[in-house]
Amino acid sequence: MATVAVLGGGIAGLTAAYHLERAGVDVEVLERRHTPGGMIQSSNSGGYLVEHGPSTIRESTPTLERMIDELGLRESVVEASDKANKRFIVRDGKPVPLPSSPASFLTTRAFSIPGKIRLLMELLVEQQSNGEEESVAAFVRRRFGREALEFGADPMVAGIFSGNPDNLSVAHAFPTLPEMENNYGSVIKALLAGKGATKRKPRYRIFNFQNGMQQLISALVEQVGDVRLDTRVVGITREDRRWTVEVEEGFERTPDRLRVDGVISTLPLHKHRELSSTPLDAAPALRSVSHPPLLVIALGYPRRNVDHKLDGFGMLVPRVESGVKILGTIFTSTLFPNRAPEDHVLLTSMVGGARRPALTQQSLHEARDVVERDLRKLLGVRGEPMLMHYTSWTRGIPQYNVGYGAVKRALEQVEQTNPGFTLAGNYRQGISVPDTMQSGRLAAERLLAQL
Repeated sequence: MATVAVLGGGIAGLTAAYHLERAGVDVEVLERRHTPGGMIQSSNSGGYLVEHGPSTIRESTPTLERMIDELGLRESVVEASDKANKRFIVRDGKPVPLPSSPASFLTTRAFSIPGKIRLLMELLVEQQSNGEEESVAAFVRRRFGREALEFGADPMVAGIFSGNPDNLSVAHAFPTLPEMENNYGSVIKALLAGKGATKRKPRYRIFNFQNGMQQLISALVEQVGDVRLDTRVVGITREDRRWTVEVEEGFERTPDRLRVDGVISTLPLHKHRELSSTPLDAAPALRSVSHPPLLVIALGYPRRNVDHKLDGFGMLVPRVESGVKILGTIFTSTLFPNRAPEDHVLLTSMVGGARRPALTQQSLHEARDVVERDLRKLLGVRGEPMLMHYTSWTRGIPQYNVGYGAVKRALEQVEQTNPGFTLAGNYRQGISVPDTMQSGRLAAERLLAQL
């Protein structure tokens, strides 16, 4: 029986191990932390169910739906409230609903009348012909105008990537947009032609699980079985067509050597820099990927202490709203049931990212003050929170910046020159949970083909 070491017990690694196990491979998952899941962590405190990282899965895929069934999670899926279709943007210091239909576009206060006219003029904008890679900011400004960038793309990029649209590559971060321009000459024309609609109707649109995202991790761990926690990888080398993985386990500092037929690394790219040896040493392009720090701060309040109706998914903050420091807030208790005690609400805010990384260096007290000050101003929050949960990601989401094609080519080159070694993670197919799981599955398939 072939043996494989999966490095990293996050969602990519566990998904890869799950598919390898089902193919009859002897798999061992090595995870540095004392809990599996990577950025997917959930905790319950005083009746508040808090997500430390991703809080939703958007649009299930056939593979994900099949896994949910195989893992026995179908009855545990919780779909988002219909209110999730309503999103807010901060403009002039107030949350304003974004348009969700042509009629609401005409009346929305999220864009001015000149901004709306310029946005509709996208139908007349010529295609780019020089073939140069554009940033998200350059693409949106060219096709839709400055206001669409400031109050549309910029806060969206902050909410999804905690990134900067001036740096992010539209071709790699949002590839559908340039495809629409190339195929239809206009994004709006493509949407009118149905290009923006999913051909297949997913079983679940926006969802989570009864016990939080951690429930997906727990189900995968139960299926995979052999997951070694508190185990740090210190080196990866290839010898005689097999692989040696050096690890330090628990408090032991004497490396243990594992000999395996194949390796799937789902370690974050920056973690490879800490290893004594790794196939990624020969790929300097991978050192350029940045991971801005991010704070996730969840606050729980009695419902009577919040003036806003909280009738939506949440709110995002444009960069031009300089008086507001947070990147955005998810109305967690509106999205899903049983996220807060009865007559209480849970608000999950993001701080830092590429926009204000220095804010993540503050003390817990200072960070809480930033969030509470903004929530008082925007949502009419009053009084002391009943819950305060603080998660610090010193290296957050990988940034698909302009030139990211070189990173993807380097990843492919590493695999081609190192048979029996594959890579997976949120730096590969996309940063969403389904994309990261897809990355793990594809890495397992590539390795199976070689084994």
